[in-house]
Formats: sequence, C-alpha cells, structure tokens
Amino acid sequence: MAKVWSSILIVAAVVGSFLLAAPVIESATSGSTQFFQALGTAESGGD
Repeated sequence: MAKVWSSILIVAAVVGSFLLAAPVIESATSGSTQFFQALGTAESGGD
C-alpha cells in the first residue's frame, strides 16, 4: 500500500510542478502559448 501512495505523491508532485512552471514558461516563450492551450484542452477533455 505504501508503494501506491508514494507513486500517487510522485505523480501529484510532477503535475503540480508542471502547473506551477507552465505559466512561467508560457510567458517567457510566446511561441509555446498554443501548445499549452492545446494541452489544457486535452487535459480538460480527458477528465
């Protein structure tokens, strides 16, 4: 059971760090805006 929780925490940390870093990367590189919009659409659609 500990393995399950540790893997969940790892996934949550990766997703959380990406969500925190995405706006910074997006504002730094204007060309990636469409990429992040497409990614956000795909994530919300898959939910």
